[in-house]
Order: sequence, then structure tokens, then C-alpha cells
Amino acid sequence: MNWLIRISLFAVILTLGTVAALVAGETQGMAMADLSDVPVQVVTTAGQGSTLYADVRSDSSAAGIYRSNDNGLTWQEVSAGPGIPLNDLVVHPINEKVLFAGSEGGPVASTSNLWRSDDGGQTWRKFYLSLPTNPDGLIPAVTALATDPHQPGALYVGTAGQGVYRFDVGSDGHGYSLVGNVSLYDAHVKGLQVAADSRVYALTNKGLFVNSGGDWDKLEALPETPVSLAVAPSNAQIIYAGTPSSGVYRSTDRGQSWESLNAGLDMVPGVALRVTALVVDEQNPERVVVATAYGLGSKLAGGSVFESLNGGRQWAKLGEAEDVVKKLSLNQGIVYAATSKGLTPYGGPSAEDQPVMPIPALQPLANPNGLQLAILTLTLILAGLVLLGRVEWLRRRVSVLV
Repeated sequence: MNWLIRISLFAVILTLGTVAALVAGETQGMAMADLSDVPVQVVTTAGQGSTLYADVRSDSSAAGIYRSNDNGLTWQEVSAGPGIPLNDLVVHPINEKVLFAGSEGGPVASTSNLWRSDDGGQTWRKFYLSLPTNPDGLIPAVTALATDPHQPGALYVGTAGQGVYRFDVGSDGHGYSLVGNVSLYDAHVKGLQVAADSRVYALTNKGLFVNSGGDWDKLEALPETPVSLAVAPSNAQIIYAGTPSSGVYRSTDRGQSWESLNAGLDMVPGVALRVTALVVDEQNPERVVVATAYGLGSKLAGGSVFESLNGGRQWAKLGEAEDVVKKLSLNQGIVYAATSKGLTPYGGPSAEDQPVMPIPALQPLANPNGLQLAILTLTLILAGLVLLGRVEWLRRRVSVLV
């Protein structure tokens, strides 16, 4: 086989393989996506790896579940999700392909409020949850979810009006119990956090509560009911709480006492400073990020995102917030803020810094998924064999296998 034919076949194989990889990506719903200008409801990390998930609101044309395999540098649409608005989204602490999502309540005969995916968000199924109905025949919304890295089989589910449940994930949710009995039964749970000692903290409309195995205990020392909460993953003693009008507080004794840490947070006299979201570094309890907003009557105006490397004693502004931040994610040094106007990175490379293909049509292959990577690898092997004149060797090998 002369070199001209080899080179021609080499080019044909590369072209066909590249097209196949692009088609495979589109078929799996994994086209590249830009989340900087769509309403992001939730962003969550998968352990200490580089995988992140985001939920785009269902009233958007881009609604669905998105995944990033490079710590938020690029995003790909995974699926449309369960097809209903989600209130929260969490990842299994060991298996990053397993996701849980909570949604709104409704009539018991036609409503599912807890969902599970075992393939990284591509497909979803109803996760068994048989809660008692309200007097009007409705089951409550699942408003908050949390996992426990030290007990990976446990999933905590917060509801609107029926307290918190602990699920046995290994039994597909059929084994569950009401945490704290009925001591928190009529509260609306807004957030859940599990500490390193497996204590569970519930942020509710009635205050902040902690459960260590018995009934729920209310933490009374804060000056007002908090609206955001973050427990340091590596130190069960340290908790940060955001309030609706007086900034951020920190506790170093599991919430028994609190200190105000607002120096440098751009507080304005006479204006309520609301801390809408908090997140603490997985390894360093002194590194904390907060998102602020200003209360103007019954409305909120977007504030800023701040970071502290010394437990809140000093704050450095990472940047202004495009809108009121609903959720913060901190992973491998990069902060992501989810708002109704998009997902904004702070402290790391932006989407403009990602590798750009010389040919724009090939940009989806800058971050290939598993199937695309397999197709590209096989393409390179076949093209290399053709270019090196090993076609007869390949044919003999195939015939032996057959």
C-alpha cells in the first residue's frame, strides 16, 4: 500500500471517528453548555473530585441537570432531570454517579417528591417515600437533603411540615425513620447539615435545631433565626450561620455560643445585611465563603461574595453578585455562586480560559465523555495502524478472533 493511499485512509478514518464522537455526544445529551446566563437553582459537588452537578430551573428553555467533570470549567447537559422543579440536589458521598433530588409536594395519588439517579443524572426514578398526607390529602414537599460521609448509607430528607427523615439508601429508601420523633414535625425545613460527628443540624422557619440521637434541641444563642448554615466538614465544633439582617456568626462549641464576624462585609448603617448562602472548605474549617444581599423592605438586592481564610475575622471580597445567591459551592479552590441569572465562578479560571479548539465545531470534544473518549481512542488506533501499513496485520488479528 503506497503512502498516498495510507494518508488518504488515515484522513478518512480520523474524520469518521471524529464525526462519530460528536454524534455520540449529542445523542447522550452531552453537548457543551454555558450556565453563565441561565437560572441555576442548585449547584453541588461530588466529594473531593472534580465533578459538579447543577440544576437549571424548569421554567427555562435550558432546564435540566448539568454535569462538569473539570471542576466547573466546562458544563454538559446530562438530561432533563425528573421533569419537575427541584428544591435540592445532593450526591452520594462515595459514588458520584448516584444523585438524590427533592421536589414539591401535592396529591398523594399523583405526586413523587423524592428522586434518585444511578447513572450521573441521565435517568431518574421515583425514590420510595410514603409520608403521611396532610388533612387536605397532600404530601409535603421535600425541601432539603443531606448525606453523611461517615455513614454513606444514610440520606436525610427535610420536608415542609413533617420534619426530617433518615433513609437507608441501601434498602432503596424502604427503611426509614422520623428523626427526633415528632419534636420537629410541624416545622418547615429549609436546610440540612451533617457534622463530622454525625450530628444533624436543621435550619427551619422556627429556628436552628440539632439532633444527636434523641429529640431535636433548639440552639437559642443566636440573636435571630438564621437563613443560611454551614458546618465545617473537618471540625464538628465549628458552625457558621447567616442571619436575615445582622450578617454572619460563628460558633466553636457546636452552636452553644456565637460571635459576630462582620468586619469587612460592607455593612451599611440602617440597612439589613442578609447572608443568603455559606460554604466551608472541606479540609480547612478556617476558610469560609459567604454571599450577602441587602434587605430593602420586603425585597433583596444582590450584594457580594466574600472569602475569609481565618474563620471570619477578616473578609476579602471575591466579587459582586449578579443577583441574590441561592447556593454556594467550594471545590478545589474555586467558588461557584448559583443565582437566577446564572452560575458565576470566583477565584478560579473562567469559561473564557478553557482550552479552545482551532475549529469551533470541535469544541464539544475539549472535554469528552466516556463514550466519546472510547470512540476517539479506537479511531486513533485504527488510523495509526493504517498509516504504519499494518492493515494486513490487523486483518489477520481480526480473523483469528472471529
